[in-house]
Amino acid sequence: MCTCIVIGVVSVFSSLAFAAQLSAQQPAVQQPAHQENAAPADRYWESQWAFREIDVAKLAERLTSIGIDLGIPLEGNVTVQFEVGVPWTSLTDGAAYRFDGTLTSSRLVVDRFEFLDLQTTVRYRDGVATLSSLTGSAVESGEASNDPTKGNFTGSGSLELVPQGDASANLNVDNISLAPITKLIASLFPSYEPMLPKDGELSGDVQFRAPIKRIADIASFDLEGTFQADALELGGLPPADLKVGKVVIRDGRLRADKIDLQTTPTSNPSAVRMIGQADLPLTGNGSFSFEVAADDLPIGQVSEWIAASESSEQEGLVQGKLDFRIQGSGELNDRAEQSQWNIAGSLASPSIQVAGVDLGSFEHDVRFTPTNFAFTPRRQSSELPARFKIHRVESDYQLTETAFDLTSLTATLFGGQVSGQATVPRRDQEDLVVNLNFRDIRPELRLPVSSSIELKIASTLSGELDWKVPLNRLSDPVAHRGAAKLIASSIMLGDASIGDLNANVSTNQGEFQFDLNGDLFGGTVQGNSTARLIASDQWNDLPSRLQASQLKFDGVSLDALVDLLARRKIGLTGKATGNVSVNFASPSGLASTSGLDEVIPDTTIELELSQLKYRAQPLSRKLRLAGRIENDVLRIQSLRGDYADGSLSLHGLVYLVDGDRRIHPRFDTRLVASRVDLNRGLWFLGDTADQLLGRASGKATVTGHTESIRVRGNVDGRDLDIYGLPAGNAHSALVATANFQSSKWSVNFPSVRSRVGGGQLEGGLLLSSGRSGGVDMTSHWKTRRMDFVRLTDQLGRSSSLASGEISGEISLRGKSVQSIDDLSGRFDFQLGDTRGAAVPGLLAASRFLGPISLANQSFDVGEAKGIIGQGVVVLDEFWLGSDNALVQADGKVYLRSGRLDLNALIATGDYRDIAANFTQLAQQYALRSLLPASAILSVSELLRDRTLVVAVMGSTQSPIVRLRPVETFREETARFLLREGQRLILTGITAGAVDGIDGGF
Repeated sequence: MCTCIVIGVVSVFSSLAFAAQLSAQQPAVQQPAHQENAAPADRYWESQWAFREIDVAKLAERLTSIGIDLGIPLEGNVTVQFEVGVPWTSLTDGAAYRFDGTLTSSRLVVDRFEFLDLQTTVRYRDGVATLSSLTGSAVESGEASNDPTKGNFTGSGSLELVPQGDASANLNVDNISLAPITKLIASLFPSYEPMLPKDGELSGDVQFRAPIKRIADIASFDLEGTFQADALELGGLPPADLKVGKVVIRDGRLRADKIDLQTTPTSNPSAVRMIGQADLPLTGNGSFSFEVAADDLPIGQVSEWIAASESSEQEGLVQGKLDFRIQGSGELNDRAEQSQWNIAGSLASPSIQVAGVDLGSFEHDVRFTPTNFAFTPRRQSSELPARFKIHRVESDYQLTETAFDLTSLTATLFGGQVSGQATVPRRDQEDLVVNLNFRDIRPELRLPVSSSIELKIASTLSGELDWKVPLNRLSDPVAHRGAAKLIASSIMLGDASIGDLNANVSTNQGEFQFDLNGDLFGGTVQGNSTARLIASDQWNDLPSRLQASQLKFDGVSLDALVDLLARRKIGLTGKATGNVSVNFASPSGLASTSGLDEVIPDTTIELELSQLKYRAQPLSRKLRLAGRIENDVLRIQSLRGDYADGSLSLHGLVYLVDGDRRIHPRFDTRLVASRVDLNRGLWFLGDTADQLLGRASGKATVTGHTESIRVRGNVDGRDLDIYGLPAGNAHSALVATANFQSSKWSVNFPSVRSRVGGGQLEGGLLLSSGRSGGVDMTSHWKTRRMDFVRLTDQLGRSSSLASGEISGEISLRGKSVQSIDDLSGRFDFQLGDTRGAAVPGLLAASRFLGPISLANQSFDVGEAKGIIGQGVVVLDEFWLGSDNALVQADGKVYLRSGRLDLNALIATGDYRDIAANFTQLAQQYALRSLLPASAILSVSELLRDRTLVVAVMGSTQSPIVRLRPVETFREETARFLLREGQRLILTGITAGAVDGIDGGF
């Protein structure tokens, strides 16, 4: 409607300005000779004029010359074609002009409106401009319309310009954008701008009349029409379509019938619909009536939309959907106490939450009058299901010339009772008085702690509030007088019961007193504080006025507290006792007036942790912490105690505030540990700690922030065992990092040196967090003269194929390692001084050797090469050699079960009689990459009476040896004999030189 009025005004005013400019540009015309006794009359100079693309801004300036002020910013060009009548005798009389013709414009900007393809026929007589055949399209300034069917309007209108009277219009609009109309209304009513539609399209018919002087006063309108708005966007509400059957504004009243608002269908199956009608006074005085109903109204989005007009942060405070039917009527008066109203209806909702508090379900009637408010269930209270948290709320009150008196408030909600009275004065200097009592109410608060986790907090609350303050001094703490008491019992955090708490606060003339006591987390808690404020203080000055405060706790259980902070079950238990003393008024505390104020007041901390256990395994009998905060720095004077059968101490500084004056702790501390049991001391690694055995001592610096720390130092270990692999006594540098935001960590031992199995082990070990739990591991080791007999004794079982001295290299790695099955790697060892009794299967094979025994045979050379993967050792090459015997094997050993799957060859006896033939075979095939079948047969036939081929099965503890025919020689075995068998021949020692065979493993 406003769009159409502006179009008409611009069209007529532009035409008038054009006529004024024409008259100013014409030369003086010689007048006919004066006729005596001629009747006085206006004389007109008439002509036809046509101008193209005239600047409307310049034309508007010309209007001031004939006494017409447009008052609207214009931009663009117009083309006019008029029959003009200029009154020569009344050039300054705007009503005396005449013109008829057409006005067109391809683009015309009026304030925030842009009109395209504007056309109208204009007739001006006696100060009244009449527009007919008005057509065009309207878009928001700066936007382009690509759809020629949208934003069109047609109609007619008139404006009584000289003298100024009414503006009237009959218009039809089709899919005009609401954005420019919203901006126009917002310019008239700025406080309503956040609630106005941001987008949408308007269609409808309207007849309008209003005094031009009061065009901004909607109460002066005489309007009737029908409207439809499509794809309406109101704040965060779903897009909606609005239909209004009939709108009438007349005699200062607004009547709207058949209002129907329905959300546009989306992926959400529950559509929102609201219907209603209203008859309201626009002047604030007079009778009113309305009816409104809604289904599935998203009250969270509605509250955010309403709150937007107050620029408040309401996002997410209210959640739920509501059905309601409300009707009301009454008489409004400038004096509120004389207004009368009767509003009644019903509402229902399956669930509503406000600020995380679950209000439950609703099926209630509501009634609101000048003296009473009632919110009552539609069923008997005894019949309401448990999901109904609020049963009834009723209040009696009175609005007088001086105050709003709430004489009685009674409510049954959250399983308890609330009652009270209040007085809200209508004079600023008088006291606001509140008296409130509540007993045994148990609300539930749900706090989101992450995108997928909610923390439920519940407690049974009782208390009292008795408070007074002048209404105009709410922001002045010293003006408040009163006391409040809160008793919170059976407090629940999630599924954990943490105890009871009592709190009291009182104030009088700026002196505040705070006290609390209770039984929390299985222990006792006590605290108190005072504050003294001065007359100029505001509420944000309260922390700086606090005096010395004390918080004491004794025997507080750690398990529920730790699980709460970690948001999962940890298994850490223990007790905490301590005393925290805060001095707000210290020279470096919050009350400091010199230099930069401190963020954290001076604080003394004494803490004792006792009976610490993890999954019932003892961690510490007692750990004591003594510290002090000064100048925003926590000085850990000492943290000492026993830990995991060893001892632990920590001291250093924690810088609590960063350069931007934000609380952002930074650590600079020194840690000393002695003989700590790794399996228990590293409990925070979870099941991974079960794979780390032994004791550790060391010194390290701990630096970093709360989100990421770094540990550097040196560590010594004794009797170490890592994932089932013995590491003996070791020393290494240590570099560890932990990022708590990404849950990533790493521990690097870059220079491990260990004595294990009577030899030396050197290398590097890197442990880091795995993707799906477990630990990623990378390591590389070098061994020197390590005795595997002693090593297997340390393991408690035989898990190797040889004992004696080994030297070589082994690399092990794994991703998300949970056990030894997840490790993979390669090894390449040189074997020496190995006793035959340690070779799996030799004892059991003795029965096949007759009088020959290898139990005490010493093998001076040998090799072991292979790979480790999926809990299996695969022997690519294993052999032992001495002057009169050879042992060769290949196959698999399963580490977890010790199961064997090997093929072995034992060569011993007198080889002198075959020396020549054997040497010839060795020379013939020494350089062959592949042995022919004939060579394998030749070796088998030659060594038939001097060699055993066996299969070794069973386990490392109980091997089973089965004799196999020599014909089962494989190429690898034959090649080995050709290469190493000559050592037996060259020594000249007979096969029976060794007696006293013990046999077996």
